[in-house]
Formats: sequence, structure tokens, C-alpha cells
Amino acid sequence: MSLWDIIVVGGGLAGSVISNRLLHKDPSLKILLVEAGPNVNGLDSIAYPNTSTGAGSDLDWGYTSIPQVNVDNRSIASPAGKALGGGTAINGAAWVRGHTVDYDLWAEEVGDDRWSYEGQLSYMRQTEKFFNTSINPSQHGADGSMIVQGVTPMHRQFPMREKLAESYEALGVHALPQLDANAGNPIGYGDLQENRAEGRRQLSSEAFPLDGVTVVTNTMVERILIDKTRNGTAVTAKGIRLQNGTEYFGRKTILTAGAYRTPHLLMLSGIGPAGILKEHEIEVKLDQPEVGQNLHDHILMATAWKVKNPSEGWAYESDNPLFKEPQYGLGNKIDFIATTTLPKEGLAAAIAEDEGAEPGPDHPLLRQDRAHVSHSLQYNGASTDESAILMLSIVLIDTSRGSVGISSVNISDYPLIDPKYLSTAVDRYAAREALKFDTKLLGSTLTPVGRDILDGELAADAPLTVNSTDEAFSARARQVAGSCFHPSGTAAMGKVVDTNLSVKGVEGLFVADSSVFPHSISANLQVAMYALALQAADIIGEK
Repeated sequence: MSLWDIIVVGGGLAGSVISNRLLHKDPSLKILLVEAGPNVNGLDSIAYPNTSTGAGSDLDWGYTSIPQVNVDNRSIASPAGKALGGGTAINGAAWVRGHTVDYDLWAEEVGDDRWSYEGQLSYMRQTEKFFNTSINPSQHGADGSMIVQGVTPMHRQFPMREKLAESYEALGVHALPQLDANAGNPIGYGDLQENRAEGRRQLSSEAFPLDGVTVVTNTMVERILIDKTRNGTAVTAKGIRLQNGTEYFGRKTILTAGAYRTPHLLMLSGIGPAGILKEHEIEVKLDQPEVGQNLHDHILMATAWKVKNPSEGWAYESDNPLFKEPQYGLGNKIDFIATTTLPKEGLAAAIAEDEGAEPGPDHPLLRQDRAHVSHSLQYNGASTDESAILMLSIVLIDTSRGSVGISSVNISDYPLIDPKYLSTAVDRYAAREALKFDTKLLGSTLTPVGRDILDGELAADAPLTVNSTDEAFSARARQVAGSCFHPSGTAAMGKVVDTNLSVKGVEGLFVADSSVFPHSISANLQVAMYALALQAADIIGEK
């Protein structure tokens, strides 16, 4: 019987990086990487030109949530990458770190400074090949595998840029130093950064080559093989069983299947809430009630805003010759990303509604400013002509917690996804305040953009204005809220895994994907995921 040193389940961002780094550390290792999707390395049709997401494509699992009561009972599309490279094959390539406090609270919660911002910074820097070595060199890397591009050095000066900057300033949102939103405190506005190489999508499986790793694609893992002693005192992972019945045995098994599939696979393997497992007649190898719980996902709200004089060429769909220049096809049609806080008084009231008591000043959401919401004006996608632009707002620090469950014992049957979007007063308040800010910015006379360029919200019902009621803003949030494709938390550190990423109570089994994030971070997940994967390789390689 052949014995692998390492078996990695899931060839996405984390699985690719971990496999690469473990082999780099010890070239004698026998590593098997199994991925459910295809190998798309080297395909220009995937990598370039590709300035949008691949959600809904053949490389997307195509998950949907169960109906969400707080978003008008809609089932929400929940994309996840199904290819070597995982989410890096379909994501929007936004390169966003978030705020230091998110990581510091993570470390505080689990009692391990390796997961603080400073603890993860060296791995963030190790990932990057930043576009300008003179910008915050203590924060950025110059020699990493992941090329990072910015709007300004790409000479993508979008037509509203100057007036948009003036408009943010008019509302008290100020420019970040050197327009760098990835230096630890993103509150303010700065250039959008993307991990594209002159516009080309960068797959994790290409940036971290898998030469020397045995890679099996288009193959589903059906179960983790779990040994349990007769008296139940020892539980050990000994390998995997594929959907076709083939079994592989290994000393260490690492789950990197993502926040939906990782808990799904754990439960089908007998590790999860005993009640759920027994309901599906799955032998309970380890009663772990937190598996599949604690699901959190950022909500994205897209609103459209009418252009007063479309012939002036503000929208990307216009005949503006500026947009015909090649650099505008090399990334998202966004220049600034602005990150804002929430008014403390309203936030405290929402916390009190959720928790049943007035929060003190040391509450994690109150003791310092948090990067609660991001706003990005997108020049395309609002209409088929030049008549409108789009605002994308994301609730970053969400407190709603959902779950991932199992629908059957068949691995081909999709997991049950219930994010419970907007189920807390804090999240509803954040969504409402985000839309209020957007309306002040784009739909009022308070700003140059609102006065001179735009002509109010483009909506099927009554458009939002600065005089709209709280209920009108709440109704729009329920109407437009969807997934930002950032699920995490379903095998949370401190609950399901320890700070060494080892599944508690199981020898030889690790989880190293966004499932382990104990709470939300104010960022698109890929920067944090690269840092986690690099640190995971160091941790697991030493055990």
C-alpha cells in the first residue's frame, strides 16, 4: 500500500499554495493534491482578457442559498471556484487586506499572536510583488509571486475621478496617504489594487507552481477516512476515499475545499454535530457541534445611478474615446475604493438590540473605528448604454451567523447554505447606513458628483433620496443585497481547529482555508488567504 506524506483536498488558492510551499521546504515529500474541477492553467480564455468574475461559468460550483427571510425570501447565488486555482480562477481580482484590528481581534479571540496583523504581515508581504517599492515599503513586498497593480500606475484615470475625490472629501472621507488602502488602516479612500499582471488574471496554481506534486483534477473526494478506536478515545485521519471508490492513505490530510465544501466533507466523514449526522444515518466519529456553524459572508449591494448628460461620456458603455485606450481593458472599471465607519450612537443602539444590553466602550465593535463598509463606483454594468453608472457597497464587518448543512449522504448533492443575511440589527443598520451614504454621495446636491454629473437613483420603484425614510433604505437593502462571494467561518479556529490548524480531537487532519476565520475581516478574502496558506505550510510542515 502506497503511503502519501501529505494529501491535500481542494486545489484552490490555499491548496495550491500549501502544496507548493511544503514541497519547497522538503522536496522529498510525496504530496497528492485532489481537485474537483479542471486544470485551467495556461488558458488565455480564463486569464486574459478577463476583467470580470467567472461567477455563473463552468468553473463555478453554482451554489445557491436557501431562501433568506431578511432579503425578501430570495435564494442568493453563492459562487465558489471549481478549478485548479479555485476562487482565483473566477474572482474579481480585488487585492484588499482590511484593517489591522480585524486580525488583532482574531489573535485575541484564539489566544495566539501568530494570527494578529503583525503575525500575518510577513506572509502578506511574502506574497506580493507590489507595483511601487517606495510606497509603504514596511507594509508591502517586492519579490513575491503575486503581482499587484494599481489604478494610478496603470494610467487608468477614470472621468469622474477628480470630482469623485472632491465628493468623498465633502462627506468627510479623506484620501489615504499615497492612496494606499492596503497599509493597515483602509478608512478613507484610495486606489483600487488588483492582483493582475498587466491585466492578466493570476491563478494561485500558476503563481505557486505544482511541479513535483501529484495533481488529480476532475475528481471528487467522497470521504475522509477516519479510524476510531473501539473505546472512542482516539480518532485519526488516515486518508481519503474518492467518489469512484479509490482510497489513498496519508500521514497528514489537509482540507482546503472552501467554506462550503470543507464542513460538508467533514460531516459526511462523521465529524460534526451528532444530531445532524444521526439524522442522515452517518456514523458519528467525532461529535463536533461547531462544524458547519458560524458561516459569515459579506453582503454586496449594487445600486444604479442615472447620468444627467450621457453624451458627456461618463459611463464605460459610452463613446468616450478615453475608454478605447488599451489600459482600460486591463482591470475592473473602478478607480477608488472608499472605506467608511458607522456612526457610533446608532451602532451602539443596534448592538443593544441584538445583545439585550447597552454595550460598553470596550465592545469589539466600538472600542476603535472599524472598517464597516466599502464603496466603489463602477463605470460599467448599470445599463446597456451610457445612461447610468453603478455603486457597489459591501458590509464588511457582519455579525449575522448562518450555517452549512448536508442534504444527503451523497457527496454530489450540494450542501445546504443558510447565511442568514441581515439577521442582526447591526447588519441591518450597517446596510441602511451604507445606502444613506451612497445617496448623499451620488444622489444629492451635497457633492460635485451629485450636483453636476448624476441625476438620482435608477430604480424600478421610488428612487432613494436624502429625504427617504429609514424603512425605504431598509427595503432597498432587502431588495438588492446579495453575496459578495466571501464565505468563511464554518470550521472556526478556536472551535473546530486549534491555532495550529489541526482539527480538534482528530490526529493527522488539518483545515487551512477560509473556514477557519473566526470572524469577519474587512476585506476581500484572497490577501488573507494567501497569508494563511503560507503560514499553514510553515506550521504543518513543522508538525
